[in-house]
Amino acid sequence: MTATAAEGRPQRLRDNRDFRLWWGGTLLSSVGDEATRVALPLLVLLVTGSPLHAGLVGSVQAIPPLVLGLPLGVLVDRVSRRSVMTTAAFVSTVSIATVPVAFLMDALTLPQLYLVALCNSATATAYRIANTAALPHITGPHRLGEAAGQNETIWGVSALLAPPLAGLLFETVSPAAPFLVDALSFTVLAVALLAIRSPLGPDADSAPLRWRRELTEGARVILRLPVVRCLTVLATIGDFVFAGIGLLLIVLARESGASGLEVGAVFTAAGVGSLAGSALARRVELTLGLRAAVIGKHWLTAAFFPALLLDVPSWGIATVWGLIAFQVAVLNVMQMKYLMAQVPGDHLGRAQGLMTLLSQGSVPLGYALTGLLLDLFGARGTVLFLDAVLLALAGYATVARGLRATAENVHFDGQPLGGPGGKP
Repeated sequence: MTATAAEGRPQRLRDNRDFRLWWGGTLLSSVGDEATRVALPLLVLLVTGSPLHAGLVGSVQAIPPLVLGLPLGVLVDRVSRRSVMTTAAFVSTVSIATVPVAFLMDALTLPQLYLVALCNSATATAYRIANTAALPHITGPHRLGEAAGQNETIWGVSALLAPPLAGLLFETVSPAAPFLVDALSFTVLAVALLAIRSPLGPDADSAPLRWRRELTEGARVILRLPVVRCLTVLATIGDFVFAGIGLLLIVLARESGASGLEVGAVFTAAGVGSLAGSALARRVELTLGLRAAVIGKHWLTAAFFPALLLDVPSWGIATVWGLIAFQVAVLNVMQMKYLMAQVPGDHLGRAQGLMTLLSQGSVPLGYALTGLLLDLFGARGTVLFLDAVLLALAGYATVARGLRATAENVHFDGQPLGGPGGKP
């Protein structure tokens, strides 16, 4: 299952050929996919001139994770994860490639763009679930914390690079260019996945399929694992609170007189903070321990957030959000690490399917809540309301029993996982 050095010790990930293939392919496809996410509403606006459809084509992408998260989790635990991932990559290639072809033939229609948005979201959901379940097979049990950090780095890099890349290609090359780049990136990903030598699971023949039980198995597994259960609650509520943070920050920046360029800098700071958090998450946990790191993260976030109430320039807003993004990335890495570490390998797909449902399901609800709060109470009232939720979340983290199971008590395949008392 794992790649190890000749003397039996786990390889460094940078020396792991399969991990390099996975990392490069996933990074490239993530940048391409995020560029498509930015370019798609722009293309809809260009084709139709309708802001309504430009917004709706983005919102339909929330449907597949909600509808397919649990069934895809069952699928990932029963069939070849390599097949799921490569099929998702090839289907994405074909789906996205239809956009530049139709655009060049002057045959692009709104229904096609809706179908592409739905298809791309469905394949991304399948890949995300299979990716989490397959990653421990590539890295081995000794490198899960580092692997989780690298996974978070991929999404941070794509969030930082893709928006300006999409805008540049859309404006200077062709509105179809971001989609062509994305299609090529998924082709590279499929080739990289096929070149990975490690078996990606599942490890054993599946039991007879019982849909009712299988669809709820991920929840049962997570509920039995105190650390994973606690981190799941914290992450899900955090996703809900911060779903509309972009809208809030734009309103705050505009109220402070920020230009469009300065508003963009706020989000750049968030990307930098996220990258720093993913790079340092493992070191934070090794230094502080799981419980102190998680509790500290939540109290610091609740303490930083009210700084948005101050009449600060855009660089001040960027600094606050960058610090918060750093802490969010640290928590994301820890959550993924302990999910991969404690959930049995043949249940990881179903557990990640549930996590996908929870995280993606909270986004549209949280975004709608932020819009409602802004409309009712304004930007500063929204900050106060959300900070009250953050304070309650920090209080929960402080008293949660699950976090008392420290890292030295957590094992995977019989091996300690790092943290104080364990080996990194």
